[in-house]
Amino acid sequence: MNATPAMPMTPGMDVTEHPLVHDVNQEQADSLSATEKLCKRIADSTGAPLALGLAILIQLIWIVVGIATKWDPFPFSFLLTVSNVLQLILIFILAVGHAERRAEHDHDSISRLLYHQELQERILIEIAGKIECDVGDIRAMVAQLAAQDSTP
Repeated sequence: MNATPAMPMTPGMDVTEHPLVHDVNQEQADSLSATEKLCKRIADSTGAPLALGLAILIQLIWIVVGIATKWDPFPFSFLLTVSNVLQLILIFILAVGHAERRAEHDHDSISRLLYHQELQERILIEIAGKIECDVGDIRAMVAQLAAQDSTP
């Protein structure tokens, strides 16, 4: 036996598109310069398994060539210098990319919470109406709150 109560669903209501939640991530993405977009692409691609495999392959080839040609012999000081410089550059790009993913997750969570709160609000107003309480003031306050912050 299913104990889940019937939930009134509003047609066309999407959890990710709540009118009171502005998608600041999308607004920020729309305002990125060409350099910032390039950094975002780098951050997105450096976390991929393909990037890790490519980095390992390049280092293995470098070690073999360095040993065979004596161009960069053990302890591979030039390889270490190049790797350290690359790491210093990428750490900032990756930190920003991680913060953006976290912000997107927070935005989605807040949107879901507000969606569920709105459903609960509608249920409570329906219950109050069925027990013949005056809900006119409550409906007016809800409409006022929705209108207040519905624009970015």
